[in-house]
Amino acid sequence: MQRITALWHDSPLKLVSALFVLSLAAMMAVASGASFTSTSANAGNVVTAGNLTHSNSKAPGAILNVSGLMPGHSDNGTVDLSNTGDGAGVFTLSRSAVVNSDTSNPLGAKLDLVVEDLGDPAAAIPPAPVVKYTGKLGPMGLIGLGTWASGETHRYKFTVTFPDGGTPSGPTTGDNAYKGDSVSVTYNWESVSS
Repeated sequence: MQRITALWHDSPLKLVSALFVLSLAAMMAVASGASFTSTSANAGNVVTAGNLTHSNSKAPGAILNVSGLMPGHSDNGTVDLSNTGDGAGVFTLSRSAVVNSDTSNPLGAKLDLVVEDLGDPAAAIPPAPVVKYTGKLGPMGLIGLGTWASGETHRYKFTVTFPDGGTPSGPTTGDNAYKGDSVSVTYNWESVSS
């Protein structure tokens, strides 16, 4: 404390001069503009929304076009579906617009339906079929088909069977109740992005 006081008393002019020199040096450093800079830019950034689409080899036509189906017999049809979109999609199958020519004896409630996923038809070794639905044609509900990658293809086989109800006891009983009847149905395929 004594030394600082002595310095202050002995050379106040030296202290003021030192402060002035320090202030001048600081102003010169700030005002000189002698600093390094670097800049860069990323121009033209574009984001485009993806698209989810699928192809249907039979659209808008029918998968099943069966006439004259007799009790104890079956017929089938196939359709190929592909995910033609930019990304993965969750696929489902449902039915709508079931119309029976005879509402008293609806053929759609009599016929059996089996829907099988046969996998990619272009595969060198076809996978084993996977049953996606088995039951009556008319009441089929929503069927989950899984998540498909972009470009993935599946073939589906629809087999319809007229189960043999045995020998009818009269012209309008048993299987005879369905003679000449028909049923039409629409199958709907939907894909939703995952």
